[in-house]
Amino acid sequence: MTAYAGVIALLALAGVVASLAYLHLAPTGLSPVHNAVSQYGITAFRAGYRAATIAFALAGLALAAGLASAISGHGRVQVVALLVIFAVARALISWFPMDAPGAQRTSSGRAHGWLAIAAFGAATLAALRLGTVLSRAARWHSFAPVSVALGWLMVALLVAMALARSVPAVRDRFGAVERAFYLAAIAWFAVFGVACATIGS
Repeated sequence: MTAYAGVIALLALAGVVASLAYLHLAPTGLSPVHNAVSQYGITAFRAGYRAATIAFALAGLALAAGLASAISGHGRVQVVALLVIFAVARALISWFPMDAPGAQRTSSGRAHGWLAIAAFGAATLAALRLGTVLSRAARWHSFAPVSVALGWLMVALLVAMALARSVPAVRDRFGAVERAFYLAAIAWFAVFGVACATIGS
């Protein structure tokens, strides 16, 4: 079960990377330094953004299944639940497009914001919680510092994204900061996808 789930998570993660790479190479007119990733979802290339979000949702569900069968102890259920929250938020978010910059706020834009917070927050908390679980476990103990380090990196990047609302210097680089968060999250998913696929149960 663990190995199969790990393989599925990695294949889905490859879909995320491929979709995001396509969006960044396509003539979208968006800047990876300035513009949010979600803005791809309000361009003619929105299908690529939806593919990325759905693939990430699948990766989240697969990793939840893999970790559910691979780890034990206090906190295991919380890690799995956080990954399910992440998956649901990622699966839904492309159906609620963000508002265009400078446009009037809409219910879709507000829902998009909450779903983004749920997904980013759940991934971050899952990484930190898994680190705590593994630090007390005999199995995969060596992975605990990796999970914690990536979790705190995601925390720092979330803080930077929050600061973008009030600090012009950060706001101008919001796209770069958000993409750094994506890289950290993808790295965390990849580490534990590989662990599930190769170590198994």
